[in-house]
Amino acid sequence: MMNLCPSCRIGRLGKRSMAYIEWHGRNLLIANRMPAHVCDVCGERIYDDNALENLQRLLWSKPPGATTAILNRNS
Repeated sequence: MMNLCPSCRIGRLGKRSMAYIEWHGRNLLIANRMPAHVCDVCGERIYDDNALENLQRLLWSKPPGATTAILNRNS
């Protein structure tokens, strides 16, 4: 289903897979093929909420077997 673009109010949003690029701390995160709705006129991108939630969950979770290092600056 195509919707009117909320940004330009002229174009229509269509489903596409797009690169998602964002700074995560001091690292640049590039996620390929993220589902998005893209305007056919202005190019506005609205990424899928579920895909973004899953990406955030992965970014903030600890990998299996990971340990947290605590540095003591006084030693």
